[in-house]
Amino acid sequence: MIFYYTLLQSRAHAFLLERRLKIEGIECELTYMPKAILKDLCNMGVKFKEKEFIKAVSAINRAAIPGCRLYKEIMYPDKSEYVEVSLR
Repeated sequence: MIFYYTLLQSRAHAFLLERRLKIEGIECELTYMPKAILKDLCNMGVKFKEKEFIKAVSAINRAAIPGCRLYKEIMYPDKSEYVEVSLR
C-alpha cells in the first residue's frame, strides 16, 4: 500500500490541514512523521492513501499553507522509501 505524508511547519498547520481535508471528504489522519523525512519541519503531519491523492493535492493547494511538503511512501518487505512529490 502506498501512503502520502504532508509535512508542515507547525502542529497548528497540521490540525488545520487535517480539518480541511476531512471537510472535503478526504480520508486522512494526523500522524507523527517518519524519521527518514523529518527534516527541519514539525514532527506531526497528515497522512492519506494513494486513492485520495488527486483530491488531496487539490485541497492542499487551495489551503495554501506555507512550507507544506509532500512525500510518497513506498513500502518494501524490508524497508520503506520516501520520495518528495511536487504539489503543483
